[in-house]
Formats: sequence, structure tokens, C-alpha cells
Amino acid sequence: MEWKTWVTEKLGCKYPIIQGAYGGFGTSAIAVPVSEAGGLGIITAGALRTPEALREDIRRAKSLTDKPFAVNLSMGIPNVDEMRDVIIEEGVKIVFTAVYNAEQHGKRFHEAGITWIHKVATVKHAAAAERHGVDAVVIVGLEGAGHKSPIQLPP
Repeated sequence: MEWKTWVTEKLGCKYPIIQGAYGGFGTSAIAVPVSEAGGLGIITAGALRTPEALREDIRRAKSLTDKPFAVNLSMGIPNVDEMRDVIIEEGVKIVFTAVYNAEQHGKRFHEAGITWIHKVATVKHAAAAERHGVDAVVIVGLEGAGHKSPIQLPP
């Protein structure tokens, strides 16, 4: 069976399956096998801790697969601006943002031709993210890594 959905078309994966971002261990070691299997693997910037380590892991992923993968960038992590710049410089095509208002980062991603998806906890915040220009939203439970406060994104 061939899948044709917004997810497969927009994100370039075979199946409409997106790996969750794993806070402490979401590296290319997990993302690449997911992408190779036809889903969309996600490298979690916060798991790499530094812009340099993120750059190395993105390059490792590119050396191991020609399939699409994404990077998750949660607002409020150390070096968030530098991490964003590494994502852009390394030519990542898909970015998930999470926690609070990521509008300024999303605009930079769009300028670089990157698909921007933001994770939220409520429909109200999904509507706000839409007004900020995201390509899509993912609504997660309030338990999502303990970061999804229902008041995280002002309308």
C-alpha cells in the first residue's frame, strides 16, 4: 500500500509516522533508523547540549541516510539561538519547535526554506501558532515531557 497524506507529501517520508523527540537521548542513533524505515526521525537539539554537538550529529545523520529527518528545538534550552543557526547552516529541511512562542525562530526557518511544525498543548495555542505562520501543529498532552503548560503560548 502506498501512503499519500499531507505528512508523507510535505515531509518526504514513506509512512505518516513521526518519531517523538526524546529529551535526553534523541540523537541520530534513533532518528536515522526511523527515517530509514520510512518514518520521520527526529534529532532533539537539547539532547546534544551544545551547538557543536548538534552540528556533528546532524552531519552524522546525513552520512548515514539520504532519507528526510527533522530536528526538534525546544524554546528555553541553553544556546537556543545558536542551535537554531546550526540547524539552518546544516540545511535541515524540517524543524519541530516546542514550548512557548517560537515565532521569531519560525520566521528564520521559513526564510531558510525549512518546514516549521510547532508542538502545543491546547487548541487555543494551535490557533496562535497558526497566526504565527507555522506549516503545521502537533497537539500533545499536557504531560509532554513536563513542558506543555496550558498557558505556554499567548494568544
